[in-house]
Amino acid sequence: MLKTVMNRLTPAAAALVLSLAAHANDEAADSHELSDADRAAMMESASRYNTCLHEQSALRLNGSVDVRVVADKAMEECESILQHLDRALKDKGIAADFRTGYIRHTKNTSVRRLLPELMSLQSGAADAAQ
Repeated sequence: MLKTVMNRLTPAAAALVLSLAAHANDEAADSHELSDADRAAMMESASRYNTCLHEQSALRLNGSVDVRVVADKAMEECESILQHLDRALKDKGIAADFRTGYIRHTKNTSVRRLLPELMSLQSGAADAAQ
C-alpha cells in the first residue's frame, strides 16, 4: 500500500513521507514500553492531581460565584504535579505526543468530574444560607 501511495506523490512529497516515516521509527518510546512502575507512577500523579484540584477548589468555593473560575484557579495551582509527571516521563524517553495526550486526558477527566461536584456544593451552600 505504501508503494501505491508513494507512486502517486511528487518527488518532494515522497521524500517528506519517507522522512516522516524514518522519524517515526526513531521516535522515543511510547506507551507500550512503559513498565508497571511507570504506569503506577502515572496513576499516582493523576490521583494527586485530582486530590489537589478538590482541595484547592474547596478553599476557593466560598467566595466565588462562578465554579468555572474556581476550577480554573485550582488547575493553575495544581499544574506543577502534571509538569513533574511530564518531566519524569520525558526522562524515561516517552514520546512527547503520548505525554501530552495523557496529561490532557488527565486534566479533562478531572475537570469534568470536578465541575458538577462544585455546582452541587455551591447549590447546597446557597440552600443552607436561605
